[in-house]
Order: sequence, then structure tokens, then C-alpha cells
Amino acid sequence: MELKKQSFNQNLQKGKAFTQVTLDDDCIVRDSKPDVIKIIHTKGSIIFEEVKVSSQTVWVTGQLKFTVLYRSDGGGNKLETLSDSVNFGEKIFMDEVEELDQVKLSGRLEDLSITAINSRKLAVRAVVGIQAVCEQQEEEELVSSVIAGEEVQQRKETRQMLLLMTSKKDLIRTHNEMTLPGSNPNVGRIIYYHVDIRNKEVVLTGNLVQMKGEAFLSVLYLSVEGQMEWYETMAPFTGSMDCETGGQQPIYWIRTNPADIELELIGDYDGEMRSLSLDMTFDVDIKIWQEQEMEILADVYSLSENLIPQTQQTRTWKLLVKNEAKLRVSQQMKLADGQERILQLCSYEGTVAIDQIEPVDNGLKVEGILSVHILYATTDDSFPVAHTFEQLPFTQIIDVQGMAANARDIVYELEPGIDQLAVNLLDNERYEIKASISLAALVLKEECFDKIVEIREEALDVEQLSNQPGITGYMVRSEESLWDIAKRYHTTEDEIMRTNGLKSRNFRGGEKLVIVKSVS
Repeated sequence: MELKKQSFNQNLQKGKAFTQVTLDDDCIVRDSKPDVIKIIHTKGSIIFEEVKVSSQTVWVTGQLKFTVLYRSDGGGNKLETLSDSVNFGEKIFMDEVEELDQVKLSGRLEDLSITAINSRKLAVRAVVGIQAVCEQQEEEELVSSVIAGEEVQQRKETRQMLLLMTSKKDLIRTHNEMTLPGSNPNVGRIIYYHVDIRNKEVVLTGNLVQMKGEAFLSVLYLSVEGQMEWYETMAPFTGSMDCETGGQQPIYWIRTNPADIELELIGDYDGEMRSLSLDMTFDVDIKIWQEQEMEILADVYSLSENLIPQTQQTRTWKLLVKNEAKLRVSQQMKLADGQERILQLCSYEGTVAIDQIEPVDNGLKVEGILSVHILYATTDDSFPVAHTFEQLPFTQIIDVQGMAANARDIVYELEPGIDQLAVNLLDNERYEIKASISLAALVLKEECFDKIVEIREEALDVEQLSNQPGITGYMVRSEESLWDIAKRYHTTEDEIMRTNGLKSRNFRGGEKLVIVKSVS
């Protein structure tokens, strides 16, 4: 007896682990940099360098890259930055991983504190959260039918399944050039800059991944004459990459994160230093599925021999929802006592961090924090730039119909983003933060069923068969199918329908049938 099979791919999460790394190091100010009088603002990012996987262990190395904006010893208007890095290595234990497995990492800078030990030495303290996920692409085989004679009866069922078409990582690079407006003096030297990514959209069109968004650039620089200047602009950006989709309308999840942002001062057509080149590189993680109905063999028996299906439990995924929730966050703030008063807002930058995700009835409850860093000009001529930092908590429920509270048979992907961010000055110590946050979510539900992997063939028990009556009167029990009755009484569905003049295989419990035993 030959089994006809069909195969499909799916991604299975083999293991998952989270760890925190505490970094504690000293940074020496390079000789080319002036003394540190007071630290104004710090920012940092996590870069993973190498991942080594062995049995039950993942070894990770990387860097904490940081930038410090500080007041130097060159007078009230003298601002400087220094950039440096701290190396780290961490061993993550994952019971399920093996040497050849692929492990994906994501890092989050949970805390960063940089203080001055003296004018030439800084103390760097940080907490880094590392999430490690091991996913394994597996090929599943399903028996769709058996190739045999007419005496073999087959019951098939159709399942809606989510088939994995593509799972890969890649890069998208973007490039922008901007020229300072005529009211801004020429750039002598860039001191500090920051780029906020907002209104990011990623779509899959045909065999092309297309990304677009807005890069909000803030630059603090010294003019050729040595005066401190601010420049802010919004640069729309686009980028794309090729990606095979199989030619059908797919379901996809594409996560993009800035991996590297570089700002360079370049000359304009006249050779004056008035143009800026912004190059951004995004890590892209792509998964593409195809929803498809697959016919599989659910049961089998024969009139000429005893067929015993051997089954094995398998699991597939069903799409519950691909959704995006929008929420607004707004709050009035006041400077802490003793902080320099605000003369003018210079720039502000925001990030969204997710703290907790919890399944609830018909939804995902998401709790997170919007962090906003604000640089502003002060009313103190001896110290013209200061920094303040605010955190705004938020809670949002993303609609997921069919979700049960505390469900364990789901997996989800969530990507937060900032669509809009504004800080409005109310007076010299109060300001209002307004933001629009997007939460894109993909939720899949696990479905388990028994699939036939083999059919064992045995001879019929002739004695048992001969003891069965040739004609039987039978009352149908509730939730009993025509297939169940035919298999039990060694006949076929078509024979029962023909004998009883039935036009449909569907009937209710309590109906009476006449069953004639069939012998091949």
C-alpha cells in the first residue's frame, strides 16, 4: 500500500532565554578632548558582534557604544562630546539548543549611568537585557491519501494551514543629503546629533520589501566663527530589498531596527561646509507565510484486510490577527527643583519600550514606557544648554478576537513605533509632552492534531467477521458520523446510503438505519 504525501515548512521555536548583563567600567578621556566639567546628556546603543552556539549554551560578545555631551573647561559656550565603548561577553544557557542551531538576539539598554570621577575619567554603569530565541525551520509531511483498490475506504478532511514560505535576515540601507538653510552659518564642527525614526511603514509588494519613514535630525554644531548653533530638519527616507514571495498574496511580518546611523559633513556645490550626509542601515527580519487549504487523510479501513493507522501528533499555526493599534500619550511636566530654567527648547528624542505583554479575553494587554530626552537652552549665560528626562507609562489593549485570557497556545510578534512626538513649552519650567504611538502585532494560534504516518496491514479476523449479523437494525447515536457506522459494521458509506435511500451523509441522532454487511 503506497502513501501519497505532501510536505510544507514551518518555523518552530526551539528555545528562548532572557538574561541581564551588568556593565561596570571606567572610561579615560582622550588627550585630544578637553576636561569634563559637567555631563549634560548621555546616550547608548547595543551592538552584538559574535554568537557562538554549543550544546545548551549560547556565547554572546558585543559592545555598549555610548556618547557623552558635556561642558568643557573652555568657558560657558564650550560644549564637547566624546564617544567610546565597553566590551561585554555573556554565556546564556538554553537547554534545547545544539551546536548548528541559529539563535537570534535582541538587546535593550535598560539602564545607563555615566558620571565623572574627575575631569579626565568617567565611570560607566549599565544594565543590558538580552533576549535569545532559537527558531528551527522544519519540513513536515502529511499523508493526503493512499493508493489502493476500491475495497480501501478513505476519509479525508481539509485543514486551513499557515505554510512558511520565507524566513531570513537582511539589511536595508538609506541615504539622504540635506543643505542648511541660508539663515544658518556654515558648519565648523559637529558636536552632537540625534536621529529619531518616526512614521515608519514596511510593506511587501510583489517580490519587493519597501520601507519608508521620516528621520527627524537634530544637530548641535559650532560655526566657523566658533558660535554654538542648532539645526533641525525632517528627512523622508525610503529603502527596498528583494524578497521572493511565491507569487501569491502572502501573510508577512517584517521587523526593522536601526543598526547604524552615520552623519557626515560634506561640502556643497560652492565648496562651503553646508551640507550633511545621513546614512542609515536597518536590520530586517522577515517571515512570510501562505494560508492554504490542505487535504489530509484522517482515517482509513478496508473490506479485505485489517488496516491499523499509526499516528503522530503534529502542530500547525493559524493566524488570529495582524493588527496595528494607535494610542495617544499626553502629560504636563515640570522641571525638578534646582534645575536650570528653560529659555528655549533645542531638541527632543523619544523611544518606546515594552515592559509586559499579557493575553486577555479578545486581546493582548500591552504595558510600556515612552522615554523622552529633552535638550534646551537655559536662562543661565554661564551654562547655556541643559538636559531633562521624562518617562510616560502607557497601557493599551490590541484587539484579538478569539483570544483567551492567559492563553498558552499562542505566539506573537510586537513592534512599537513613534508616529508623532511634540514637546510644547508652557513657561520657563513647565512643558507638555504629546506623542502618538503605534503597536503593530501579529498573533498566531497553535493547533495540534494527530496525523497518519504509517498504516499497518493485518489479515481480517474471519471468525469475528462471520459472527456479525448480515443485516442489522441500527439507531444512530448523537454526534455519530456515517463513517463511524460503516467502519464498525464492515461496509461502506455508499452502501448504507443506497440501502436506506439517503441523499445526504448528514443525519441526526435517533434516526433508524438498516445495515447490510459487505464482504470483499
